[in-house]
Amino acid sequence: CALIVNIPEIDDQHAELFARLSKLKDICIEANTLPSGEAESILEILRVHCATEERLAKESGLVFTEHAKKHKRMLTAITKAIKEVQEGKTDVFSVLRYVEYWFERHIAEEDKALGVKLLASVSLCGAKNN
Repeated sequence: CALIVNIPEIDDQHAELFARLSKLKDICIEANTLPSGEAESILEILRVHCATEERLAKESGLVFTEHAKKHKRMLTAITKAIKEVQEGKTDVFSVLRYVEYWFERHIAEEDKALGVKLLASVSLCGAKNN
């Protein structure tokens, strides 16, 4: 509940990402490696999620510049970390813990505030139309 932002599209994507991370941990334990297709899948989910938030903010007329910069830095860092795992320079479980930690923190510190702003913009639009 602490990570719910009350925007169904965003909450659904958050839930999907956490489920995929859990599944990926199991796959990595079983295979003792990070399958490249699974790594790319996590990155794609993150890219889609970032694009969704950006789209919703734009549609609502919100300034999203700083939030988008944080997404870009995160995607760059995770892409680099996954490459290091694939090169044998970094432990996959450390990377997965980092992704989970970053995402939980980002939701609590950034996305919850975004959710409030998105809901407020919907309320304002509804009030203007009445």
